[in-house]
Amino acid sequence: MRDAAKEEVPSLKNIFLDCGCTSDKEVEELGIHVGCVITYEDEFMVLKDRYYVGRALDNRIGGFMIAEVARLLKASKTKLPFGLYIVNSVQEEVGLRGAEMITNRIKPNVAIVTDVTHCTQTPMMSKVVSGDIACGKGPVLTYGPAVHNNLLKLIIDSAKKNKIEFQRAAVSRATGTDTDAFAYSNGGVVSSLISLPLRYMHTTVESVHKDDVENVIKLIFESVKAVKNNQDFRYIK
Repeated sequence: MRDAAKEEVPSLKNIFLDCGCTSDKEVEELGIHVGCVITYEDEFMVLKDRYYVGRALDNRIGGFMIAEVARLLKASKTKLPFGLYIVNSVQEEVGLRGAEMITNRIKPNVAIVTDVTHCTQTPMMSKVVSGDIACGKGPVLTYGPAVHNNLLKLIIDSAKKNKIEFQRAAVSRATGTDTDAFAYSNGGVVSSLISLPLRYMHTTVESVHKDDVENVIKLIFESVKAVKNNQDFRYIK
């Protein structure tokens, strides 16, 4: 793990200027060059018509995405053959246990969880250590002990059917998200994780790609529609 304490003090080794461009030509077209004077803005912005940038997008953006799923279900007049709960919890990193209370109160049969994950193209991150994940290349689907493979397969099939580009990640133990709280509750809940790639996690300039936000919403929406009432996800029947 990186030493967060050492990164709290800005220095020439850990300050980066990100203008949302993907080539030197795009940078030049913005009029940016060596020697430009800069100021920092601490407010929400859209960077290069490509990234949403702001404070605490982890995990306010998750709340926005699941609300959009609810809006799409209503707008499309989708009639689901089961009861659907759309719930939100935050700050599991500091010990808040909203997801545990949610799953114990609702006692769901299936849980599709969304959160953010590191875009490993971010400066100072190692793709060797953390995998190769990039903003703009789609939602990230995780393999791991808390992720039920049959539900994951349903989500992958939904992505392929609807031509939604996605990325894959793997964890050997915990996912680091509320997927773990759902999966290990109530004797085991069929759970899966759809993550949104994010740059500069836990800073005031967290950044997510507009296309990824739209595709996470679409993938959750299509996956929910693909679940059948009383669907049997057991590996051995």
